[in-house]
Amino acid sequence: MKARPSQRQKLAELGNMERHPFKGIFERYGIKSGYKGEEPTILLRQVRLIPTEQLLTDHLWFNLTKGFQRLGQLERGDVIHFNGRVNSYVKGYRGHQLNLFSELSLDYQLSWPTKVCRPADSPARPPLPTERWQLITLIQTQNQDLPRH
Repeated sequence: MKARPSQRQKLAELGNMERHPFKGIFERYGIKSGYKGEEPTILLRQVRLIPTEQLLTDHLWFNLTKGFQRLGQLERGDVIHFNGRVNSYVKGYRGHQLNLFSELSLDYQLSWPTKVCRPADSPARPPLPTERWQLITLIQTQNQDLPRH
């Protein structure tokens, strides 16, 4: 496994011993496969360290935690503030299909977001559905016209 030289090295340099304040720009909601079925996620872009405004990564995916859910139905471009801790993870395919190969590498992310909020002068947003199936359906509907990668 190799360490991945990337913009996320700036995250690694912060270390994982303490929480730091960050801000990012909401891009969209998403869905990933999880242990309990489909899990809602949120994509933030242009994640910066507060107060220096240093760009740490061009994007990060998070689980759609209660903190993010409380913000309501976000719109692309909404600014989100949160505290988080740097966490490393192994990136790449580690399954059993022999025809799939992906080199494993060490990458960095922000985990355990707390104090999730929007700036005080932000417009109010309607609440997200509280039922899991309604939330998944909303995300699928919003993403149906997005290009697939």
